[in-house]
Amino acid sequence: MGNFQLSIVNEHFSDTADLEAKDELHAWQNALRSAIHIAADQVSHGSPFFAAEVRLESGKKLIGRYVVSVGASPLKD
Repeated sequence: MGNFQLSIVNEHFSDTADLEAKDELHAWQNALRSAIHIAADQVSHGSPFFAAEVRLESGKKLIGRYVVSVGASPLKD
């Protein structure tokens, strides 16, 4: 098991957490799952769009950065 640091940041939201995962792939899956969960919560409560930078690090090594975005728009019949 490895220890990773996750940060999710945008103009309205900032959070960091320590993750424990068996490898980098599983750490990324958990990181993206966390960001999508936050985005779904924001969008389901009325925000039409959510985007944030997701960073994953192991110690001082940057594993990667992504932008995760989720949006919703009503459709007309």
